[in-house]
Amino acid sequence: MKLRAISLAVATMGALAVAAPQVASASLVYDASILAPAQGFGSAPRDLTLQATGNATTESGGVGVATGGAITFGTVIQDSSVFMGNGMSNLSGTAAMPNPLNDDLKYGIPTSGSLGITSANQIAVLFNATEPGGDNVDVLDLTLKFYTSAGSFLGAIDGQHSFANSNPGNGVAGFTFVIDQVQQATVNGWLATGGSGTTLALESTIGNFAGGPESFLIYNLAVNPIPEPETYALMLAGLGAVGFIARRRKPV
Repeated sequence: MKLRAISLAVATMGALAVAAPQVASASLVYDASILAPAQGFGSAPRDLTLQATGNATTESGGVGVATGGAITFGTVIQDSSVFMGNGMSNLSGTAAMPNPLNDDLKYGIPTSGSLGITSANQIAVLFNATEPGGDNVDVLDLTLKFYTSAGSFLGAIDGQHSFANSNPGNGVAGFTFVIDQVQQATVNGWLATGGSGTTLALESTIGNFAGGPESFLIYNLAVNPIPEPETYALMLAGLGAVGFIARRRKPV
């Protein structure tokens, strides 16, 4: 009886393994060693902003590129269109995308040329969380899409990560996703096809949230994002202190 039970358990486990969805390794991976200035609000730019209201359990949405190159809102693609996709498709629509829906501070579709990006290893996506008390938050999916300047879809990659603590969010240091080395060759092919006009767009789904908004910014790893106004103030204060000390030490 015991041998039969063991055999039945092994067979059951094997069947479950076959039936379970096979999730590919993430193409966008969180790199904890990168501490980039957070973007927050005010005059700081973002390329995607999400904030659900009511009793929503997830917040999901994205921006895309229309034929001709204009930005679109609430536009997402299916996971089947993602290179080595993680099995999750984001939700279309703008229910979780706060107004105003403009190519401005909350949303954007930068080109590789405008960011000075010539290679996949320079691409980074900064995630900023706004959670009460630095609570945990889950990026269930983050998809980075590539288009030509005319709006033709080139390809997309995705990733996900669960953050046990969101303190390194707005006002401190953002969480940076980079492209895994395995997928960099594919992305470099898209960049070569699109040239300096290659247009980048984001979509995402976030779970386990209690606040918001959550935001994303595409940036060049070789060039840190623009500091927030508070960061500028601290920098100026520091420079002023250095000048004051230098004047005090000046010989009479």
